[in-house]
Amino acid sequence: MGTFSATGISVPPDASARIDPRMGDEEIPRNVIVDLAKRPALHPHIVTFANEKGGVGKSTLAFHVAIALAHAGARVVAIDLDRRQRTLERGLSYRNGTAGNLGVALPMPQFGVVDQPSTACLYQTIARLGADADFVILDAAGADSPIFRRVVAMADTLVTPVNASFLDLELLGRVNPVSGMPDRAGCFGQTVAALREEKLAQNMGRIEWVVVKNRVRAAEKRHMSRIDDALARLATANDFRLSKGLSERLAFRELFQFGLTHLDLGLIPGMIRPQASTCEEVSTLVADLGLSFQQHDSAQAASLPARRVLRHTRHVFREALSAAL
Repeated sequence: MGTFSATGISVPPDASARIDPRMGDEEIPRNVIVDLAKRPALHPHIVTFANEKGGVGKSTLAFHVAIALAHAGARVVAIDLDRRQRTLERGLSYRNGTAGNLGVALPMPQFGVVDQPSTACLYQTIARLGADADFVILDAAGADSPIFRRVVAMADTLVTPVNASFLDLELLGRVNPVSGMPDRAGCFGQTVAALREEKLAQNMGRIEWVVVKNRVRAAEKRHMSRIDDALARLATANDFRLSKGLSERLAFRELFQFGLTHLDLGLIPGMIRPQASTCEEVSTLVADLGLSFQQHDSAQAASLPARRVLRHTRHVFREALSAAL
């Protein structure tokens, strides 16, 4: 017979030695869910950005969604789980610096990095940064690992960016190039399917999966109809929704080095007007994710101590920012 955890989930005594054919030689989904079930309940809505392939724009999307939610008045915690690259953390640190150097208040998520890849460390980081937040944004590293599978399983909303290429789609599922029909789930698709199934079986909620077609370049538009058709078929086969992400715009890359989005430009005196089309891309993405919350009195503004900055330093900083636009 198995033993029972405090949550009432029966755990076979040899569970740690078992593997699941859907996940190759990795631990069985049940172990992942049991590990999460014994942790304290999390009240914020968990939004995990994850894909086993790097270079698809996970951190850029996580950054823009976190800032957009903060602009809308939500209490947001953003956590970077890639302790080597730390892209999300760097962007939000730059944002703190920009707010201080320009003397402006910007809507600001609480943020941090999980330096030790453990579930306990992640839960402690969430509790420290804001257990009463409306949203916790998790930016997963682009490789499979025990903590990777746990942040996927924790998600209320799982966001998977993909580039417009069939190579990227194969992580979700292979599409037969002749018939156009899905052949089998890819490695990441299998992982998500197994974790979703086990989470539902243990009455721990549903993972809403949204695949985002991201960083579309103008040169790729000629074969987008084939990509769109393949994604639509994979969406039906793998039960995910589709959304349009951010295009490959210079505006997104250049503002990131200041920790800014186009949503912020209207808050900075003397800056150019934000591009309506760029702001619309961000707003459409957040709307497609279906993230709602109870409105608060005000947005999260940067709560930084007053900083004495030389007038010349502030002028140089503004000139550099203007040049990036």
